[in-house]
Amino acid sequence: MRLIIGNVIGPTLLHVDSSNKWFRQTELENKLYKVLQVKDWKKFLPTYDSNLFDLKIHDLDSIINNMCQAELIHELVFILSLVPIAFSLYFGDLYIFVITSIIAMMLELCFIIVQRYNRERLVKLNVKLKRRHIR
Repeated sequence: MRLIIGNVIGPTLLHVDSSNKWFRQTELENKLYKVLQVKDWKKFLPTYDSNLFDLKIHDLDSIINNMCQAELIHELVFILSLVPIAFSLYFGDLYIFVITSIIAMMLELCFIIVQRYNRERLVKLNVKLKRRHIR
């Protein structure tokens, strides 16, 4: 499901407004990320296509846009992780479908957190670099 959504929805998201309120990190989030120690474990998560986030290939604006797109895809998969619960109506064993859906949602949440955590830092760096360039 993850690959299908990423390959079908991903290409349709040409440009996302990264300044949209949805993509801004809140102070509460920032505190939560410190408590969760995101900085320590984020490097262990795989990246589907690391070229999308490579500074040798893309400028910061493009990478930030790619991060917003990736976040939206993970958020969609997060929600769609609940769909298998409907299969319990046919197959029974509701608890198995609920447990696997919750595990899938927690996994997607990790990717969403990392996208939001990293993007905030790149946005600040981008603003700083643009200010320097103007002067």
